[in-house]
Amino acid sequence: MSEASTAVLYDAPPANLSLSVMLFHAAMREEIPISEFAERLGIGALSLRQFISGQTQRPRGRTLELIASALDIPVEVAREQTALRPTSAPRFADWLDERMHNGRYSRAKLTRETRISDGALRNYLSGQTLPDADQAERLARCLDVDSLELAKVLVADQTVRSGGETIPPPEPDSLPDETVPFADEDSYIPDDDDDDEFAEDQPSVHRFNRINRLTTTEIMGDEEHLLNLWRQLHPQGRRATLIYIAGLLAEG
Repeated sequence: MSEASTAVLYDAPPANLSLSVMLFHAAMREEIPISEFAERLGIGALSLRQFISGQTQRPRGRTLELIASALDIPVEVAREQTALRPTSAPRFADWLDERMHNGRYSRAKLTRETRISDGALRNYLSGQTLPDADQAERLARCLDVDSLELAKVLVADQTVRSGGETIPPPEPDSLPDETVPFADEDSYIPDDDDDDEFAEDQPSVHRFNRINRLTTTEIMGDEEHLLNLWRQLHPQGRRATLIYIAGLLAEG
């Protein structure tokens, strides 16, 4: 077996990243074409290209071991990643045209800076061909884009061209990470029809619901700030907080 790449690309592979994208990205990072990358892995170039493009689904056991070793991940993880399909992405021709337009790059400028021929760039922009891994890395560097982003675009395009399927990109989280809700959606909010006997408590309840919308940054203030917030709670909320703290101390 030829010497394989041992560059560590990820501390842990992202959960939605297919093994085909990981392999193409690894070849990009090495700045070598897929055929040379396959030789380093000790597997056939055609077999590797067919796997990346989705024409073959699962590598054989020995091949999977070589791939896992090259990517520096456990074989079990590599096997799990083979079950994932690439994420949908724009056609590479459209992606490249947009990046060139936004960055005001002409074909002549790309040719000079990437050492990719003008004829090859014309074929990319017309959708006739796709760049190999080494050419893709030079394009990513020249256009100042994340190489993994470009790897995802190219593998998705290859997969569709080969008759394979891609999966939709994940939906964005509905709740921002920095938001920390304290109460459920049924938190009491008084309205104009409330009985008079609750009137004096209503300002505290309004403050309580405002506190529900605090962010992590606001919560991480000093102790005095937190104490002031606690004092603004509805009396029942303050009592519940004290009972909860007392329970924690008892358990400790």
